Amino acid sequence: MAERSQEVLELGPVPLLAWLPGETLFSLCSRQHGFWGHRHAWSTASLLFGGRHAGTQHDLPNQLDEFAERTHDALGTADEVAERRTLLRYYRPFLSPSELGEAIVAMRSKSVAHLKFKLGLLTSRFRANHPLKACPACIEDDTNEYGWAYWHLKHQYPGVWVCLRHRTVLLESRMKSSGVGRFLWTLPSHKDLVDEVEGLTDLSSDRLRSLAELIVELVDAEEDPGWLKAEKMLPGLLVAVAERGWRTANGNLRLKPMAADFLNYCQELKSLREFAGLPQTIDEAELQLGRLLRPLRSGTHPLRLLTIAHWLIGGASALRELVIQCGNRLTIIEPEAAKRTHASAHNDAKRREIVSRVRNGEALSTIARRIGIDVTTAKAWAAQAGIASPRRASVIKPSILVSLKADLGSGIDKGQAASRHGISISSVNRVLRTEVGLAHEWRTARETSARSKARGAWEELLVLHGHQGSKFMRTADPAVYAWLYRNDLSWLRDHSPPRLPASPASPTSRLAWDERDHVLKAAVDIAVLELWQSIGDRPLHLWQIYQRIPELKAKLTHLNRMPLTSSALELALARSERRRSDK
Repeated sequence: MAERSQEVLELGPVPLLAWLPGETLFSLCSRQHGFWGHRHAWSTASLLFGGRHAGTQHDLPNQLDEFAERTHDALGTADEVAERRTLLRYYRPFLSPSELGEAIVAMRSKSVAHLKFKLGLLTSRFRANHPLKACPACIEDDTNEYGWAYWHLKHQYPGVWVCLRHRTVLLESRMKSSGVGRFLWTLPSHKDLVDEVEGLTDLSSDRLRSLAELIVELVDAEEDPGWLKAEKMLPGLLVAVAERGWRTANGNLRLKPMAADFLNYCQELKSLREFAGLPQTIDEAELQLGRLLRPLRSGTHPLRLLTIAHWLIGGASALRELVIQCGNRLTIIEPEAAKRTHASAHNDAKRREIVSRVRNGEALSTIARRIGIDVTTAKAWAAQAGIASPRRASVIKPSILVSLKADLGSGIDKGQAASRHGISISSVNRVLRTEVGLAHEWRTARETSARSKARGAWEELLVLHGHQGSKFMRTADPAVYAWLYRNDLSWLRDHSPPRLPASPASPTSRLAWDERDHVLKAAVDIAVLELWQSIGDRPLHLWQIYQRIPELKAKLTHLNRMPLTSSALELALARSERRRSDK
């Protein structure tokens, strides 16, 4: 092992390790457990937190007051540790100061039993049992530099599955989140890590990396608590929705085309269990978007907000700019038709006044100041009336503008256009709004491209699976089917396979269980063989088997439907018992 380079704090007779960069509290305590050489986890928990099981939660631990008192605040006060060294840091931007205070009070006390419920994690359809994650390259680097592999807080954020330092996919630990080793201290180890995202496409890898960048930048921003609460993000999200043409002049949402696009985005994330709460069907996509993009009556999981923001806006800087710019100035969709009608009529009157004055030769900036609206809005309204506005060369160089307009006219993605020309997405949006006819040209090109892509994908499915019928094809690629159904129905009907003749009922559920039985039985055999090699003469336990096969634990109550798996487990455990009795 490399020479340890981290600082050791001497507080009386008990030496304490100092924090490593970006380390979690659970990681520090796990290192401390190894440093002290305690045989039992409860010994370390009792010394640091004053209880046999206290503080052993790897995500939102309890008894932080006791920890701070016993370490004499040398590692931070209870509040500082909660906000900077636990997963509360991830939830902090989405909690009001009072909600954050209540969470810290719970973590400082003896019990955090109801904290996850209060944070809305148990009812969110996302994982409430946060998995421990580690980067294989970080394990090597940290061991060489510090003498320890340790848990990085940024890697534990929900939605983060890529190490931004090494650009590698994170691996998930078999410990803690499945209930195995619930009260133990543990550090990253290659033998305990499994790949949860095998077989990623290039698009999926890029999407996971980009989403991780967004999450880390937003969560680690030094902003006040609650700056990313849903009601503060909503105006910015609605601006992005409107810019994509998915919001009417009256503020209504065009849910059908929007849901098809969002479902297509979600397809690249569905291989991860952590994203199980995202929509799986077009109806679920409509329901989730309709709920989130209207004033919320209850909270929502931050990961749902972040994925929708990533889908609509892309980068963290663009999202921050929108949140800050919009503030409370935007009118959120109001339920009362009278209010919508009044607002629409008021805007129409302003729009007519601007067009009339511009045609009479007045400057747009002067008109905007008199009427009390933003100059960019005035330019956008003028552009919709076919009136071009003069552009300041200092904002976007003419050569860049010409190239940018050509790219946008071809339907290029706004984020890609911003990256290619070295400008912000807001600048791209401004050009789209203020150049006469460009927004319509961009939307038409994107729709044409999307139609061509969807038709091509459906035709490929038709060749490969047409003989299996429309239902199978819809299941094979639901996003493509949903897009064509919403946007190109007549073509879809003309290019659907003939209806298959009805077949007699078959025991499909039985076949499905038989297939699962064969797969799990083979996995159990392999896991048992590996365990015998690693544990030697020690007894084999059921938890050790399902620790290596996480999906087995959920099937234990259905072993009566999987006789092969049941027999393999009984045989392995019986053999272990015989070995113990023979000693």
